[in-house]
Amino acid sequence: MSFVVDCSVAARWLLPDEATSYTDAVFELLNAQDAIVPILFLSEFSNVFLKLSRQRKLSSALALSAVQRFSALGFEIDRHTPDPERLFTLATQYGLSAYDATYLELALRRGLPLACWDGGLKAAAEKAGLFLST
Repeated sequence: MSFVVDCSVAARWLLPDEATSYTDAVFELLNAQDAIVPILFLSEFSNVFLKLSRQRKLSSALALSAVQRFSALGFEIDRHTPDPERLFTLATQYGLSAYDATYLELALRRGLPLACWDGGLKAAAEKAGLFLST
């Protein structure tokens, strides 16, 4: 079985002070299931750690190390780029940004549960019946 994971969950795996019982439980699922991310995830994930470094909340070395450790997680990267009209429609229907709609679109297209921490995306995943509860 596989699941889609959004950046708000995956980043917390590498930020111990930000981990929650939910993000820890989802991390444990990686032992038995594959995580899939949209290609957008790569830019978003890197940007989280770039911002933390620029805000001096993490040293550049620690931020870079976190980004480098991402590849060890072995996520499947879905390289399908959703049609902008599809993203616009989903974003409008569920009250999301186009970025968050990208994660929802992937979960809907593949019929997979979505692990997310973000309130709006979580509400959309629940409404769509795809929220990954642990």
